[in-house]
Amino acid sequence: MIQVQYIQQCQCGAMTVTFEDGASNSMSREMFDRLGFTGKRLPQMFYNCNHCVNHWGLDLCKCGSGMPVGQCDCGSSEASEELGVKRPFVGWVF
Repeated sequence: MIQVQYIQQCQCGAMTVTFEDGASNSMSREMFDRLGFTGKRLPQMFYNCNHCVNHWGLDLCKCGSGMPVGQCDCGSSEASEELGVKRPFVGWVF
């Protein structure tokens, strides 16, 4: 089982869970509550999380629309993030 390093809440209400291996996942508060994560909560609220800015999350469509999985017009049933999997860093392209 992957160990939670810390948990943060975004101003948009989404929760981001960061794991000890450096992976992090964003999700709606409802999904966070359903999954029952426990761990150290950072006291400050952060802004512009992946859920609200990049439309990445365990509950958001893979196409990047920001729509919930299975409710998007693209027809995908895949989420944009996988639990405990670190997103590859693409870096800046010039």
